[in-house]
Amino acid sequence: MLRRALLAAAAATALSLTTSEAFAGSYLDRASMLIDGSMRDARALRARLTDKELARVVQLVAEARSKAASKMDVPAVVAKAHPHLLLTLSHVERAANSAMDGNLKVAFEHLEGARREETIFRAALKEAGHPLPDPADKS
Repeated sequence: MLRRALLAAAAATALSLTTSEAFAGSYLDRASMLIDGSMRDARALRARLTDKELARVVQLVAEARSKAASKMDVPAVVAKAHPHLLLTLSHVERAANSAMDGNLKVAFEHLEGARREETIFRAALKEAGHPLPDPADKS
């Protein structure tokens, strides 16, 4: 009887670890898609900070990314990193808003903030044992 209980406990533990890893993998895929797109848009905005139409498109897309990220299921193993994803996305959205308003200094500050938060996000994921792949590693 005790043997069965121990065997069941071991199986449950193995299953929960596997599920956690799979869920973290799904989170990493979603986070990677959001962060890579956001940083690509940030680079485009930085290159053409006075283009108000570009800023409008970046703002709309950034708002959608922020909304999606705020509603994502986040596994406990990476929960400490998730706020930095939200802050990264928020900075890009605010940069676009500032660029649309013609406030280029504030827009630039938000773009720098997005870059800092992305670095912190990647470091927090790496510390949790679930590093986000670098965009350069993707084909």
